[in-house]
Amino acid sequence: MKQFFLIIFCFFSYKEIYSKCMGNGIFVFPNEKNINQNSIFVLTGYAKSQEIILNLNQKNNIYLISGKKKIKLLVTEILVGGFNLTQAVLKPETELVLGQEYKLYINNIPEYESLTRYNKTKKEYEPISFKVTLEKDTKPPEVLSKPKELKKTVQYFGCGPEEYVEFNNPSKDDSEIIIKTTVKNLKTGKETIFYIEPEGEKIEVGHGMCSGAFDFDSSNNYQVEFSFMDSSGNITNWIGDRIQFTNPNFEEKINVKDKLK
Repeated sequence: MKQFFLIIFCFFSYKEIYSKCMGNGIFVFPNEKNINQNSIFVLTGYAKSQEIILNLNQKNNIYLISGKKKIKLLVTEILVGGFNLTQAVLKPETELVLGQEYKLYINNIPEYESLTRYNKTKKEYEPISFKVTLEKDTKPPEVLSKPKELKKTVQYFGCGPEEYVEFNNPSKDDSEIIIKTTVKNLKTGKETIFYIEPEGEKIEVGHGMCSGAFDFDSSNNYQVEFSFMDSSGNITNWIGDRIQFTNPNFEEKINVKDKLK
């Protein structure tokens, strides 16, 4: 997912990355077209699109549409990320029909907003739609062990630094997984909660050059916990002590802070 945001938000040519970031974008989970009958949906808004997420079912009503039938999507959670991202978790007001195809629709969105997704097969953008091909799923993800920290990464680009702490992903499920991640800054006491998608066998906690779920200040000590949720909303909650970790770029932030004094 980190690479996806990087591609979408910045203009680039092969390995050269320019210093401009785009001003909007809405991203939708599940990523796959085929979904279960009790699927949930997670919408993430970037930059200017955060306002749309905050106004869902107020100024901007959101539906799944199949022919002349509309199913309203109800907002169950609103989450504000650390850096230019806001998120909504939604569930259908009524049960989805097996075998039916639905198009995602939000009314009153600005002209510049494009509710589309890239089709790798067709190599073009198309409206976001889903087909209900499977019955209800009520089994939560299997979590084989607690995640462990693998490494820290810091890279500097035109828009700013990219900072992540990588953990292994010990979860398994028959459908897509998204991880409810809670990060606490032990110096300030502030907690940030956001759903992030694993990068295969890795969980990346942090932010890219233009946006991200979690930002780090000059504090060094943090805690994190992970609850694993599948695309039907079945969740395996975190149990026990949180994982302690340190700021991936602590020394650099201290040096910058000292220079500004």
